[in-house]
Amino acid sequence: MMEIKGKGKPIFCGKDGKWKDELEKRLPTDDEIVVLALGDVKYEVLAYLNRRKDMEIMKLETRYMKKREKGTGLKAIVRSRSKPDNLIDLKMWRN
Repeated sequence: MMEIKGKGKPIFCGKDGKWKDELEKRLPTDDEIVVLALGDVKYEVLAYLNRRKDMEIMKLETRYMKKREKGTGLKAIVRSRSKPDNLIDLKMWRN
């Protein structure tokens, strides 16, 4: 299997949706996860990542594949977000 810059095995996204289960399994344990998608699946992947408020997209790249008939590919590096950045801990203000 191919490794990308020490971030572990990438998740290859397919039409079957198994990549969502793999992402959910690895999200709490891994620091950063690489997600790869081709074709129409990339739109589903991007929409899914945008909907999720508990994870953030660190880096997003698109490019044409060497074989042009494959179209463009999507590479996203995501990580878990422990708390939303813009929320204040209310326990701190109760005193």
